[in-house]
Amino acid sequence: MKIGDLVEFSYGRVGAQIDGIGIYAGTTETGELKVLFAGKAYEIREQFVKALSMQRSTAANTPLDN
Repeated sequence: MKIGDLVEFSYGRVGAQIDGIGIYAGTTETGELKVLFAGKAYEIREQFVKALSMQRSTAANTPLDN
């Protein structure tokens, strides 16, 4: 994973749970991953972060007849 990749994450505290898609922003000194989401940086353990892979299908590049 490199800085700027889209990631899906789960972040929880007592009384609140956040599941979303954010941007990977590096690692902390303690080994947790930094994820940017909704204008805030969250420090999340690696097992709760999954990299998203986005690929454009070839059909998206074909010209459309109007």
